[in-house]
Amino acid sequence: MSDPLKGLFQGLAPGLAALEKKAAAAQSLTDKVRAGLAETLRPHLVSASRRGEDLVVIMDSAAWTPRVRYGARALKDRLEAAGEPKIGKVQVKVRAGRSG
Repeated sequence: MSDPLKGLFQGLAPGLAALEKKAAAAQSLTDKVRAGLAETLRPHLVSASRRGEDLVVIMDSAAWTPRVRYGARALKDRLEAAGEPKIGKVQVKVRAGRSG
């Protein structure tokens, strides 16, 4: 007797592989942004992602956002010099409740 769920799960592998690749890319970008930030800001970075050409940097508190915005040009220059594709704007947002 064949497994009745086999057909259901067969098509999931490519989707899961693509999701895993996106997650790894997001983590890699977050690590690059963290390395490009001032040392005092690094622990407060929640994540970084691309939205089109823009870089979205998410911090754990609004207290850090002015410092990130102030250093945005230098961060952008460092990332592009390290091989990141051209960055349009750097958007800084806040997401409370960072665990870790």
